[in-house]
Amino acid sequence: MSESGPARHDVPAGGRSGFVMVDDRQVHYLEWGDRDAAPILCLHGGAQTAYMWEELGAALASRYYLLAPDLPAHGDSDPIFDAPFDRHVLASSVAPLAAEFGITRAACVGASLGGITSLTLAAARPELVGAVVLVDIGHRLEDAGVDRIIEFMTKHESFASLEDAAEAVAEYLPHRRAPADPQRLRRNLRQRADGRWEWKHGLGRQMRDGGPRPGFGGWRELVSGMDREAATIQVPVLVLRGSQSDVLSDEGAGEIAALLPDARLATIGAAGHHAAGDNPETTVSLVRSFLDEVAW
Repeated sequence: MSESGPARHDVPAGGRSGFVMVDDRQVHYLEWGDRDAAPILCLHGGAQTAYMWEELGAALASRYYLLAPDLPAHGDSDPIFDAPFDRHVLASSVAPLAAEFGITRAACVGASLGGITSLTLAAARPELVGAVVLVDIGHRLEDAGVDRIIEFMTKHESFASLEDAAEAVAEYLPHRRAPADPQRLRRNLRQRADGRWEWKHGLGRQMRDGGPRPGFGGWRELVSGMDREAATIQVPVLVLRGSQSDVLSDEGAGEIAALLPDARLATIGAAGHHAAGDNPETTVSLVRSFLDEVAW
């Protein structure tokens, strides 16, 4: 490709990046492994993108097929117009995507908002979900941690440069072993016509404008009824908590595990709420061991 040619879409090592039309909505996805292998749906957290699963995809690709979409209105996926931003709408967007890829039953690995979506899908479409991994999420969250997420999402309308964005991320996640690579933040930011960079989601903008507070901004509304639904889920579930998380407490993790009929609980050391990125090695190890345990 010549230097004047268009920039290629970022493709993770060992994986594939693509777009597909589902219900007249463009969906961006990443995938790893052979499509004939046992499938795993990887659902990212609010304000994140499918790229958060890069380490998991690379580690499990030799044995499983992993499909990680950008959720609606995140990354490079279109929003769902004329529909509320709630967990039931998000879950309903996953089933037709799975069908598009010939997936009739999958294990779901979901972080934060993706975990909420995974549990909601398991309750609504039990035939589609064979196992679930929840990464630092439950039906009861801690207000202080949620408020810190909201503060970060609403603090910056945009950034003058990718380096400025990397500094903001480093301030928000001071415990990360390595600072964010400015160029890799192109996965999460898009450049506007005025040259500034903005997040590939509209959650912070909606909150700043005084509109509906989606996702973590209205977490009680978001998870309302999830405790009752959790009690109906019969498939094995692994509840993972970041040891330093200020969003999911030990008590909160224990409560959601107690509600689920077939759950086990584990901790990701040296990790906060963004546990899969804080400590990908332990996250991969725990997910792999769980999938082996349940013979997925």
